[in-house]
Amino acid sequence: MDLNNLLAEVFQVFAIVVFSVFAGAISSRILKKLLQRAKLSDKIYDDVILEALIGPTRGLIWLLGISFAAHIIGIKTAAPIFDAVDSIRNIGIVVILTWFTIRFISSYEKRYIQSREARSEVVDRTLVSLIGKLLRASLIITSGLVMLHTMGINIAGLLAFGGVGGIAVGMASRDMIANFFGGLTVYMDQPFKVGDWIRSPDKEIEGTVEDIGWRRTVIRTFDKRPLYVPNAVFTNISVENPSRMSHRRIFETIGVRYVDITAIES
Repeated sequence: MDLNNLLAEVFQVFAIVVFSVFAGAISSRILKKLLQRAKLSDKIYDDVILEALIGPTRGLIWLLGISFAAHIIGIKTAAPIFDAVDSIRNIGIVVILTWFTIRFISSYEKRYIQSREARSEVVDRTLVSLIGKLLRASLIITSGLVMLHTMGINIAGLLAFGGVGGIAVGMASRDMIANFFGGLTVYMDQPFKVGDWIRSPDKEIEGTVEDIGWRRTVIRTFDKRPLYVPNAVFTNISVENPSRMSHRRIFETIGVRYVDITAIES
């Protein structure tokens, strides 16, 4: 390859990379402009889709541009390392699609709660959070299996091996699994939800629930200290929820002096 051809190939690759960078930046600006206009409407679907597209669209353009440039270099140099460009590109596309979907789910979850509360409607934050977390977890697992299949790994054999290894992993992480199922029990039974005031006569737990996660629940005590309680604890203790009391009973001590007794008798 003479010098002129080499310079032409270098310029071609450089132009593709620069074009990809500029195209990604321009796409982000266009989507942000569209998002500003979409916020003027009452519908939340267009806002959520545009907001979820901003980052992944730029990443997809960069990925396609860089992979195309690498493909050109691989053809000219015939280096074995560039044989993996197609697999890396496919894995990158799966990652970007997963990224977009996770952003869509998270954004829709937030906008849904805000729109319901803006209309003064009752919304169960705990249930909405549960559905969002289940969707994100399912999506991540599915994306991982698709990426393994793209890399040429036999998923059936991996799942069979995982069934055997899962026993050992389960024994080693039984506390984490107990917290997971404890969190699932809290989500399903809903003895409390975010914002409730709870207390336990069995443990020194009392405060306002701030967050219910898969592993732990965050409770803000009345002296403003965060209390992180593993979810497995709630399956073994009694929990009172004063926020759901139908009536209030007030105890008050009234002092009576001896001179008051004399005044009453007279």
